[in-house]
Amino acid sequence: MKSQINHIGIRQAREQGFRYKRLIFSGIFQANNTTKKNIDCEGTFYQWTNETAIKWIHARVKEQKEGRKVHIVCNCCDFRDIELTKIHKIKTNDDCLRVNPSCYGDEIVELIKSLA
Repeated sequence: MKSQINHIGIRQAREQGFRYKRLIFSGIFQANNTTKKNIDCEGTFYQWTNETAIKWIHARVKEQKEGRKVHIVCNCCDFRDIELTKIHKIKTNDDCLRVNPSCYGDEIVELIKSLA
């Protein structure tokens, strides 16, 4: 089964058939801030000691093995696709859209893919 997983921003539309998994509920980050990892989630995945975060990652790995489609959603970016950001700015005249270059979302997606 071919699975799909990708990282999207908080204001980005969900594609049909995709599950919506928010990083703020993963246990990986401090409070509601997806830009600062908890100290027990630093280093390689095998060095993590945060059971909540480890279980969250394993649940996403299981979804991938089952062929499910998943969007991993961060709170620090409005959009992850630069072209979508440009289109949204034109349509809404919103110059305050956030795209965090040091967001952990892509790293988490790659971790899940590597474990699946």
